[in-house]
Amino acid sequence: MSIVVGQVNMLADLAWCSGLGSESVSAIQSVSPLYWVVFDVGLGIGLGCNVIIAHRIGFGDRAGAQRIVSQGVVLAVAIALVLAPLVYLLITPMVSWMGAPELAGDASRYLGMILAFNVFQVLAPTLSGFLRGEGAANKSNYAMVAGTLFNIAIDPILIFGLDMGVAGAGLATGLSCVVSSSVMLYMYLSRRTTVPLILKGYRFDRKDVAEILRLGIPKMSEMFLMDALDAINRAFLIACGGVDALALFSVPFRLVMLVVFVPNAFAMAMTPVASANFGAGRPDKSAYAFRLCMKCAMVTSLTMLVAYLALAPYLLVPFTLSESMAPMKPALVEILRVEAFMAPLISATFVCNSMMQSMKKPLKSLGVTTLRTVLTTALFALLCGTTVPIMCWGMVAAGAVAAVLALYITGRDLRRLVDRADPSPL
Repeated sequence: MSIVVGQVNMLADLAWCSGLGSESVSAIQSVSPLYWVVFDVGLGIGLGCNVIIAHRIGFGDRAGAQRIVSQGVVLAVAIALVLAPLVYLLITPMVSWMGAPELAGDASRYLGMILAFNVFQVLAPTLSGFLRGEGAANKSNYAMVAGTLFNIAIDPILIFGLDMGVAGAGLATGLSCVVSSSVMLYMYLSRRTTVPLILKGYRFDRKDVAEILRLGIPKMSEMFLMDALDAINRAFLIACGGVDALALFSVPFRLVMLVVFVPNAFAMAMTPVASANFGAGRPDKSAYAFRLCMKCAMVTSLTMLVAYLALAPYLLVPFTLSESMAPMKPALVEILRVEAFMAPLISATFVCNSMMQSMKKPLKSLGVTTLRTVLTTALFALLCGTTVPIMCWGMVAAGAVAAVLALYITGRDLRRLVDRADPSPL
């Protein structure tokens, strides 16, 4: 859910900023890798805590689960405070390295506003992971959706009403994380959660923090690798089609990521359920949850694939209203129809990666993502002398290889765990 919310926030920013012109859209997308670096820190900490909390609840250790919550909050805040200035200093050098120095001003104004609220940007996915770990996925979803709706509503007011431009879009995104984090903190402080957040008398626990990082760092590394290679991919896109190639690639891709909203929600909800069953010694139930989740993910993503192929011209209307974006619509439609094939591939990989995290095998999840990302970058480098749609077909091919590998590894490891355990009726 946290990933999807981040995608929706950026999609909302793109939709409203498309009214400012293609250069504003490209500026936002030029710093997308740095935006995700910040978000992914919270995602990694939240996911590590998610698995540990679920395992400890399944084992009956609620006091141990409570310690993980307090250690995770302090860890997230500490990293966020250090990260913000470092990321800000990277904006102009990265955009210039991509070959688009003319975008540096708008890129700095957009991401600078988000970084002003960096603690909440990291805290939102972290707290979301806590809630999902104790089985309160609905509470997490309500909080994250509240922030997203706030972002969508306030974007036009700040961008056009107060004439802030891309800086207004960044401010709206930053404030949306404040809203989401505040809702979840209220749940904890008002004792509406199963596992309480108690910071009074807090003491650093090296063992608990080490366990959080052991599970969280592979996920962070996985996402950081994707972010780094994503920046390289954007350089290849600019080399292929100029600055406008960023908009041509990114707008359809954000729409595709919206397709995986439901499959990703299934995968995230499966993680604490499967983790708790592994902790209770019932891997057969975890395997059942995996099969059910995968079926739901495939039905949803394949249905949306067909819808995107048929409705592509209409879905792109909100992004092609300005004079500079309108001429790009035929190319955007073609690219959306290519990138739509990523939906079932990403959905399958998400479900498999979530199960690998539940099995406490995050390095295998990292390996699958590394393969997909490196292969995508290699194909982008090979195809950057062609066209943006052909480069997108390369990305689809890389996604297919990763999805097949993820399904094989997850299925094999699950069978081994079930075979070693006592069989139990489903």
